[in-house]
Amino acid sequence: MIPRLLIRAADPDLSFTSGARVALDTRQRHYLTRVLRLSQGAEVELFDGHGARWAARLDGAAESVSLVIEAALRATPESPLAIHLGQCLSSADKMDWTIEKAVELGATAITPLFSNRSQVRLDADRARRKLEHWRAVAEAACMQSGRDVLPTVEEPGPMARWVEQSTAPLRLVLDPRAPTALSACMQANAPGRSPICLLAGPESGLDEGEVAAARSAGFQAVSLGPRVLRTETAGLAAIAALQALAGDF
Repeated sequence: MIPRLLIRAADPDLSFTSGARVALDTRQRHYLTRVLRLSQGAEVELFDGHGARWAARLDGAAESVSLVIEAALRATPESPLAIHLGQCLSSADKMDWTIEKAVELGATAITPLFSNRSQVRLDADRARRKLEHWRAVAEAACMQSGRDVLPTVEEPGPMARWVEQSTAPLRLVLDPRAPTALSACMQANAPGRSPICLLAGPESGLDEGEVAAARSAGFQAVSLGPRVLRTETAGLAAIAALQALAGDF
């Protein structure tokens, strides 16, 4: 598989045409030459996170290494669904896993949420550092999975505010006690390309008041079958099911 690199041009006037040279920062040079051990002339695929991508080759060595554009490539299709996952905070490894796999499965946005039963608490400084880390996790997952559009990872915030501000035509809250299955809800709503907001609870689940608040804000409570899934599984299983029902898989 050809290595992929997310590139953000420091020069807004840089034209990504054949023969254009793209400068790399220290982190990118280290990744290509030290981690991947690429040498002069190696193929690299660039993408800008907004749907465009290019074939390029490595030119130079060590601190002077750069990339030379060869040609524009056809963008990889995105899912027909625009899924925004509201994931209540879980422990570090679980949250990283959820964000990474949500990107791989095709989510377009992820918002970490504080809920009543969340075991993780973040002050302002730690929340800022976590956000930077989660965005790096999403970037790496986007590079690995072959997506050309980088999903957004929003700032952590209260679950109550997120559900109140959600305006997607279809809003779902995962609740193992709900009598309506996710598949039945999708068949009834047929969202097409419309955005979907999906709320997944923390390790101990959402409490009854939070589920009620979500439903009051227009969310439909849906279950994923007879088994109770863990926080790091539930949202991902729902995304996978939604993509399969929409024909993305």
